[in-house]
Amino acid sequence: MIYSFFLIINKNYKRMKKQIALVGALFLACANVAPSFATPVPQAVTAESGHVKGTVVDENGEPIIGASVQVVGTMRGAATDLNGMFSVKADKNAKLKISSVGFKTVILKASEAGRVVLGEDKALLDEVVVVGYGQQRKANLTGAVTSVDVSKNLSSKSETDVAKALQGAVPGLTILNSSGSISDDASVVIRGIGTLSNSGVSSPLYIVDGVPVDNLSFINSDDIESISVLKDAASSSIYGTRAAFGVILVTTKTGKQQDHVKISYKNNFAWSQATCTPEYPNVPTQVQALIDANRRKGNACELFGMYLDSEQFQTGMNNWIKKHGDTKSGYREMVFGDDYDQYGYYANWDVPGIIFNNAAPSQNHNLSISGISGKTNFYISANYNQRQNLMNFNPDKIKNYHVAANISTQATDWLQVGVRTNYDDRSFDYPYVQGQGSYQYVWRWGSFFGPYGYITDEDGKQYDGRQLIGFRKTAGDAYQKTNNMRLGAFAKIDFKHGLTFNADYTFVKKHTKYKGIGLPSTILNTWGVNPQIATLNTTTFIESSRSDYTQQVFNGYFNFAQSLNDVHNFNVLVGANVDKDDYEYLYYERWNMLDTNLPELSLTDKEYSYSHQHTHTGSAGFFARINYDFMGRYLLELNGRYDGSSQFPENDQWAFFPSASAGWRFTEEAFMESTKSWLSNGKLRASYGSIGNQVVGNYMFLETMSKVNNGVNWLGTGDSKYDYFGMPKMVPSTLTWETINTTNIGLDLGFLQGELNVNLDWFQRDTKDMLAPGKELPSVLGTSAAYGNEGSLRSRGWEITIDYRHKFGDVNFYGTFNISDYKTKVTDWDSNNLINGYYTGKEYGEIWGFKTDRYFDFSDFSGKDDKGNWIYKEGVADQTKLQNGGFVYGPGDIKFVDVDGNGKIDWGEGTPDNHGDLVKIGNFTPRYQYSLRLGAEWKGFDIDLFMQGVGKRDMWTQSAFVMPMMRGEDAIYSNQTSYVTEAEFAAGVIDQSKDFPRMWGGGAGQGNASGAILNGGRYNFYPQDKYLVNMSYLRMKNITVGYTLPTDLVKKVTLSRVRVYASIANAFDIINHNNGTGLDPEINTGVGSYGNGVWGRTDPIMRTYSFGIQIDL
Repeated sequence: MIYSFFLIINKNYKRMKKQIALVGALFLACANVAPSFATPVPQAVTAESGHVKGTVVDENGEPIIGASVQVVGTMRGAATDLNGMFSVKADKNAKLKISSVGFKTVILKASEAGRVVLGEDKALLDEVVVVGYGQQRKANLTGAVTSVDVSKNLSSKSETDVAKALQGAVPGLTILNSSGSISDDASVVIRGIGTLSNSGVSSPLYIVDGVPVDNLSFINSDDIESISVLKDAASSSIYGTRAAFGVILVTTKTGKQQDHVKISYKNNFAWSQATCTPEYPNVPTQVQALIDANRRKGNACELFGMYLDSEQFQTGMNNWIKKHGDTKSGYREMVFGDDYDQYGYYANWDVPGIIFNNAAPSQNHNLSISGISGKTNFYISANYNQRQNLMNFNPDKIKNYHVAANISTQATDWLQVGVRTNYDDRSFDYPYVQGQGSYQYVWRWGSFFGPYGYITDEDGKQYDGRQLIGFRKTAGDAYQKTNNMRLGAFAKIDFKHGLTFNADYTFVKKHTKYKGIGLPSTILNTWGVNPQIATLNTTTFIESSRSDYTQQVFNGYFNFAQSLNDVHNFNVLVGANVDKDDYEYLYYERWNMLDTNLPELSLTDKEYSYSHQHTHTGSAGFFARINYDFMGRYLLELNGRYDGSSQFPENDQWAFFPSASAGWRFTEEAFMESTKSWLSNGKLRASYGSIGNQVVGNYMFLETMSKVNNGVNWLGTGDSKYDYFGMPKMVPSTLTWETINTTNIGLDLGFLQGELNVNLDWFQRDTKDMLAPGKELPSVLGTSAAYGNEGSLRSRGWEITIDYRHKFGDVNFYGTFNISDYKTKVTDWDSNNLINGYYTGKEYGEIWGFKTDRYFDFSDFSGKDDKGNWIYKEGVADQTKLQNGGFVYGPGDIKFVDVDGNGKIDWGEGTPDNHGDLVKIGNFTPRYQYSLRLGAEWKGFDIDLFMQGVGKRDMWTQSAFVMPMMRGEDAIYSNQTSYVTEAEFAAGVIDQSKDFPRMWGGGAGQGNASGAILNGGRYNFYPQDKYLVNMSYLRMKNITVGYTLPTDLVKKVTLSRVRVYASIANAFDIINHNNGTGLDPEINTGVGSYGNGVWGRTDPIMRTYSFGIQIDL
């Protein structure tokens, strides 16, 4: 079919040369095109030269700009100009369909189109929503589909990542940002996790102009025309196995019917800062906590040669405070005898103020040209975006160039052809900090020991300490460059009488190149009281990788629409698609550069490692959809897809997945006529569908073997060892597809003539035959247990959207509130039965831990035994089983609740049926996600307020920011100054109101319970409800204020629209239970091992101030 399509193009090349030349000339002329405006003429209908002219106005007589005027049954159309006027080629007896967003669609004879008045569609029932391979009126939707308001969510914002910008915009769409990194993608799921296979990957399918893409970060948000989110199988199953967990459909802009070439320019200039950061108390408070922790362990109070309880150190610390007071030092040269001496470091450095830029700049520019020339529509855009992270020293930077062109031409009355091209060039540059992330040592020690100043040698050269600043300033360069190109061609044939055929072919090429250069760091080695200039990380190396991804996609489908007496309305879709992917990756690392000024792989003398990966997959499908409605009252949709995927076994690559949905617009019934005054719209809908999941990991159905390099050291001689292959992976012959079945019931209500609208949905998703490891096999077999179809998962939830629009005099007001919630439960699991894994009946995300009672008091013990253990009094539960590493529970330590009443605190067997004193203390799944948008427009002024929040979310973190000294005797923070001190313990006083128990470092490690039973934590900080982090929040996500200059004014300078605006992203928190830690409530990661208490050590979430201008010519 593809070959035939190109034959047609080739045969018609000569006939198309004039059109091709016209398009080429248009490109060359765009820069010199001046906008033209229609001159008002009396509204009249004329059939002269076969043209119909008219004017489209609203109920107040104001012209409607950009209204679509379509000649029914043809591909001909036009758009109204600045005066609401149009001219279209049509016979006077033809029918015209006139529509505009926010107005009711009108169909009338051309002879009646002199002056057309469109009534306001307050409920937006005539709004066209993009669905799989087509469009539907919102009023006729029966599946769970939500259309995104692109102008409010993407326009006038500093956020250029489309996925991140959608956070909170759609109920049931969960978007989580775990850090403020400019290079990280957000986590996106629709209605929660859908599978436990493949590490629980449940990402939706992203479709851009009919082509699947990995994510939306390479899409220019200014090019987007519409976004639809398909949530249930009835709406998404037409895309087959790739769409198992929903679809996000993006349609880019095309040239619109209009009487002039439109040139638009937009920009955004922004400055970012951290929303919040952890802080330190004063230095004496920090030091005293370290002394307490060390003395309890019986250790010397020493930190890198500083004896914190010595007279010399205490004198130096107090002298600094006498001289500088409570002020914190900024980045400056350190003074010997003041900031440091031979006994230690004393300055109280402003760590976040030194590290982070309070106004990190970014900018975004977008230029687009669109219009019509003859029978050709075009849209061309160019975008430049630059941003950097918050680091003050050698910041990470991203530069992005993006160009796109969508061109279509009406070759004949029955044939429309076009091309879509898209090219994105992205460069991510950052310092290659050897052996650690930039946050490995940030906040690890106290504010006095960075140190965060520098010294200058006798030659005037500056040297920074052994911390983030020194490493970033001396690091080698690293970059990742990605080129993403998309070339597509499409054709639409109108066979008349409601039958059309659409075909498109797209070729995608993505090339990624990475290079990291490891260089020595010559810094001031401050890991000691006698700092010396030293060179660290002396090995030089280069690591480099290349990856190429190609994709070819073909879609072809017939669409037949027919209406019988305007009573029985049918729309039938039948088609097929083919998708082929190829991915190849190559990595090299070589050591010992011959010249660090020439960082090339060929100029190194030792190969260290390499790896290579090559995968190719393909899928194909045949699909059909039937839509039927009876007088717009009774609605039915049937879908079916016969899908094939190379991800599955040869004898099981094809499967059929059906779905159905129905709706009843009960307000269209005669017996509901009396309710029209207050209930203007009511629709009940329901859907059920089945779909397969192919995203289960590569080669899960093949018995693969892995090569082991030099794995057998007794074969061969010297450095020449023989390679061998491991045992084949076991794959049962019965292994089959995962299947997802979804049920959705919805109710749509419109009140007050459509000003107030309520949408409610209840859903259930069942995932069956999930892939999971089978029963463990004897190790003598030499291979791991085979995966099998071992598990089932069920998600249930609900969604509510309330939308209100009203005009109060000259003020147009709008408000939208949405909230959603879901729970996911493992309904069947045969592989494991320990509570920190999966088991039948487990609620996904549940956190197990102990219930905290209080601190032990002296009255709980009768003394100590000869081993130093405290002797529990009768009736006090024994916690000895939890002790390890020299730690012994005693007065001032955490006392847990004896839940099972057996007199001992333990975890039983760690199973759901025998878990001792462990209980479910929380759940990390975001619950009750909600958002509220309020806005108004008045005489050119506009304001938009967007709030977004999570009602319930818990996290057990092992974080040193949450609980003191989780890695060791390193530091405490401002929220950790209330603890049971050693002085209080010595005095026999245990204050139960203190926030923390007696100090003992190292609580982030794994306790005596295995990781299969409990997450990390030990000593006083086993997982427990007292120190569970409450990550619920409500945030003013965005505030935007704008002003559109009067039309009469901008016309004088040949412009059609000018708007200026200012915006604040992540403006402030209304609810934040995490304030004490200094961590943003969205943070959920850390650089390094969690056993080092690093959760929270990452790029902060940003607050961004921006302004910009939007100009249309």
